[in-house]
Amino acid sequence: MYLAAILSTIAAWFMGLFLDVNLQLGDPLGFTSFRILFPILTMGIFILKAVNRKNSE
Repeated sequence: MYLAAILSTIAAWFMGLFLDVNLQLGDPLGFTSFRILFPILTMGIFILKAVNRKNSE
């Protein structure tokens, strides 16, 4: 579970970085902070899954 969470978070960071660089959404620097948002959402999903799993046992 830990390895999947770590690898998914790193993959989400790279995906966010790729989108930050390639999407022009009005920010003059081209950064929309997807590289911060996606890993936080990914880790949050894993935390919620772990809590739900713990409560069901």
